[in-house]
Amino acid sequence: MGVQGPGESVDRFIGRPNPSHPLAVPAVKNTFGAWQVRRDRKNPLGYVVNRSLDGRTVYDAYAHCRDGGRKRPWLRTFESLNSAVAWMIQHEDELVAFNGRHDVEPDVWPA
Repeated sequence: MGVQGPGESVDRFIGRPNPSHPLAVPAVKNTFGAWQVRRDRKNPLGYVVNRSLDGRTVYDAYAHCRDGGRKRPWLRTFESLNSAVAWMIQHEDELVAFNGRHDVEPDVWPA
């Protein structure tokens, strides 16, 4: 037990594999930390973006639409990418209806 040097924590982070899920497509090629969740290309359910919280990584789920302020509505925060994607798939009908009641998402994510 001792004080970590600045390189030790970076090495631990960089050494982690990039999480993946069959229904989560990287938002931008060769990017770490942002995924589009979809069963089919034309109808994405939403997005998952990772962030650091109290020294750990969490995954925020967002809808595939825009609210009145032109922002993606936040849905929930999860402990893993798999949990976030599984929840979105389990709530697919609700998300499709939610997305339909809000403004269309600009086509800025990959096709």
